[in-house]
Amino acid sequence: MPAGREALLAAARRAFASQGFDAADVRSIAAEANVSPNLVRVHFGNKAALWEACLDAIVSESRPVMEAIRRIATDPSRALAERLRETILRGGEFYAAHPDVRDFVTRSSTDMPERAERLNTLLLTPAYESSRELFAAGIEAGIIRSSHPALFFALVTAALNQPPAFPALLNRLAPEIDIASARDRMIETVVATLLHLSPVDPSDQPQQRSRA
Repeated sequence: MPAGREALLAAARRAFASQGFDAADVRSIAAEANVSPNLVRVHFGNKAALWEACLDAIVSESRPVMEAIRRIATDPSRALAERLRETILRGGEFYAAHPDVRDFVTRSSTDMPERAERLNTLLLTPAYESSRELFAAGIEAGIIRSSHPALFFALVTAALNQPPAFPALLNRLAPEIDIASARDRMIETVVATLLHLSPVDPSDQPQQRSRA
């Protein structure tokens, strides 16, 4: 039973991300999870509660990276440029590990107002607040060239949140960029492009990032 619940959650996340709430079908979700449709009622009650459970799971997965970013943002022992760079890297690593989050958020943001508001309250606002003051400091220092931290947050999120097929597509455009390193190189390019650092600042050398 617990395995069936987890299988339903995984299949439902993919369905809601690719099709949206209205188009996602409970029977199709159950079939992909290889369980009986009755298990949706047993574990969740209905499709709306299944969507809520998917959102709760994404929030739980996001919480550690948001807490890590908050710690980075408020660490006075580290230079501002270093903290900004590390924040972007952490975000890129999260999206690489959770490729379905991008489409789930995109689809749900245009869904019924109640679900869009739940998404905003539980996920988007906490994610923004974890980095808002750090981005504001970056704007004040001239490292970030934006008029508002929310604009920069949205830009970074969009830049990092590439679809799973991104490495293969990039490799077709530039065969010299191998698929295995494509996502890391993309994240480093986002850092180098969006953060305006002094040439003498060691944080301006993304290719030197430790792989440890």
